[in-house]
Amino acid sequence: MKNREFTKSQRDFLDRIASVRNFFAIMQPLEGISFFVKDENFRLIFANPYFFRRLGFKFEKDLLGKDDFELFPEPLARKFRKDDQTVMQSSNPMIGLVELFLNQQGVPAWYLTNKFPIFDSKGRGIGIMGTVQRYEKSDQNLSRDEVIESLIKKMSQEISASLSISKLAKGIGLSHRQLNRRFKSATGLTPQQFQVRKRIELACKLLRDNRYAIVDISNDLGFCDQSAFTAQFRKRMSMTPREYRIQYG
Repeated sequence: MKNREFTKSQRDFLDRIASVRNFFAIMQPLEGISFFVKDENFRLIFANPYFFRRLGFKFEKDLLGKDDFELFPEPLARKFRKDDQTVMQSSNPMIGLVELFLNQQGVPAWYLTNKFPIFDSKGRGIGIMGTVQRYEKSDQNLSRDEVIESLIKKMSQEISASLSISKLAKGIGLSHRQLNRRFKSATGLTPQQFQVRKRIELACKLLRDNRYAIVDISNDLGFCDQSAFTAQFRKRMSMTPREYRIQYG
């Protein structure tokens, strides 16, 4: 990070490093974590095996020079580019982004993303590096908080119900703020965020089945109207429900 302050011993150590190769080498054998580096034009210049193999490439050199629009569906590519531009323009990292992304079959999965700006010796931004990995903490079986675990189970079973977060909090003797803080500590999300994203996951499943009308899906999932459903879906999936159905239905 550009604004991080190092101790004297840390600065002395960094000044002695002859090459960054060892740092990149650390990322090579990692399984389950995609590591990448992009230049100022958002084109890939480094990627670890887990990254390029998941995209169907045998060698790193096969994807060097490509950008997200050449590798991912356009909605995802737009989302990645927007985040990259934010990191480059602000010179600040984006850490701990818990997001829903689509796999090649159009099935949503939770991912944890971290992105950092890269600077040259004069402090100018010259690229971005980051990691992406499946986010399993949202699974109630991985929470160490039994109270929150029970709430997650309830919310997962009653996705389409209009569960009141305030009533849920009151039912376990917490204030709304206390529940938000405790829930986010356990899952990385607020109860409202978890509730909406579970609805979006179910919406994707229903949209892939052409028997269900979009307006009926909206009503069944507890959205006030189809416009609200479309807005929430687009916000998280970077496409409308209709666009999703056309592509994956």
